[in-house]
Amino acid sequence: MKRILYILAALLLLVSCGEKNGGKTELTLEQKLCTEWHSTFLPVDGDIYISFREDKTFELYQQIGQGAHRLYRGTWNLEETLLTGKYNDGEAWAAAYEIIINDKQLTMTSVNDAAEESVFAREDIPQEVIQTCETVVKSH
Repeated sequence: MKRILYILAALLLLVSCGEKNGGKTELTLEQKLCTEWHSTFLPVDGDIYISFREDKTFELYQQIGQGAHRLYRGTWNLEETLLTGKYNDGEAWAAAYEIIINDKQLTMTSVNDAAEESVFAREDIPQEVIQTCETVVKSH
């Protein structure tokens, strides 16, 4: 009987030691990226909402200056911390981005001569933005 108790205690110890963060599994950078984001700081006068999906697609709602948000769609890729993307017409983003995600904040720094930084907060895209956006057709 004691032998069974020792085995059960050892198994319980192994299981509890294997858990991280109080039983929560640490998310990968890619998993943290897959949500909706809203710009809090941009190098230009504008407003951006972006949704990164698990199927490696994105929807970008961009408003530069005045007027309605414009909707762009495409695909994204993440290699380690380098984020790249292409619009539906196959055109690559103007730059690749080194990303950092802390808590509910995404920082994207362009990997080009300008090295511009944009900061986003985790936030749902408002229905008003989705319903009133101008869709930019960037597809074949």
